[in-house]
Amino acid sequence: MVLRCSSAAKDMHELLAAAEKLGAVLLLSPKAVKTKKELEFAFYLAKEAFATKVNVSGKITNEAMLFLSCETNFSSAVRKMGAAHPDDFLLVSEKKVPSAKLKKTLKLTRCEQIVLTEWGNRKGAYSEGELAIEKMALARIMN
Repeated sequence: MVLRCSSAAKDMHELLAAAEKLGAVLLLSPKAVKTKKELEFAFYLAKEAFATKVNVSGKITNEAMLFLSCETNFSSAVRKMGAAHPDDFLLVSEKKVPSAKLKKTLKLTRCEQIVLTEWGNRKGAYSEGELAIEKMALARIMN
């Protein structure tokens, strides 16, 4: 589930504290993700990291953000991919969260479903999704 949202929260700290109550949700910059496969693979790699006990973070969502940003430092990943303002952010969750619960917990003023393309635009011989997935997989090896 990928939603583009705005919140009446005063700042990001309040919004992040509220998001913690929802469980496994990720708050990203609207420019962070381009394709559905990119998101799916980030969560897949995060689960694999936990299964093989090579995870950097203690949470699946944070590990997925590390893979999306191709970082092993969480503060760098947040600067690169994380939501900066409660006015405009992406909410990503693997599970469906009831909209009433989302609106109440996060004080949402706007919430709309985002439809991501499967693989994205072609860039030469490859698509945006393929290039992002390859970059994610190689980043952990190189770091």
